[in-house]
Parts: sequence; C-alpha cells; structure tokens
Amino acid sequence: MIQDGRERTAILHEIEALCIMHEKITQSSECREFNHCAALLLQKLEDAGYYRLADRAMDLLASCNPKDLSQCDSVQRARDVLERLRDLAMVNLGKEKRLKRA
Repeated sequence: MIQDGRERTAILHEIEALCIMHEKITQSSECREFNHCAALLLQKLEDAGYYRLADRAMDLLASCNPKDLSQCDSVQRARDVLERLRDLAMVNLGKEKRLKRA
C-alpha cells in the first residue's frame, strides 16, 4: 500500500513537471523532449492501470506535434489538455488515496 501511495505521488509530480516543462519550451528540441516525457508518462499510467488518465495523456500526445524549425501549432490545445490531465489526476488519485485509508 505504501508503494501505491508513492506511485500516485510520483505520477502527480510527473504531470506537474510536464506542465512546467511545457510552459518553458522555446526550441524544437525541447518540444521533442516534452513529447518523449509525455509518452513515458502514458506508458506509466497504462502500466499502473490508470486508464482514464492514460486517455488524457493520449490526447496530449495527439495534440503535441513537434516541428524542426518552428513552434508547435497547437500550444494552447496542449496546454488545455495538460490542465485537464492535472485536474483529473488530482481528483482520481486523491479519491483512491481516501478510499484506501478507510
């Protein structure tokens, strides 16, 4: 059960780190790194069985389109998806935590 709590905390931290990373993107290499980190998060969410969160992560990857010489066309859409992912994670992972304590 302690491991589950650590896993949830780690996932919340990863999502928050993605939000911060996305706000600071200025180059295409950073955009590709963000895309890579989002893909790793998706894999972690699926492995942990958080399928609703994984669906949101897939939405994020669908809106993330790294380019070589210019900024992504869908910066605002990716930002919106990230916010929804963060909100859903806080609600879902917090709810699970409360249920397991009872």
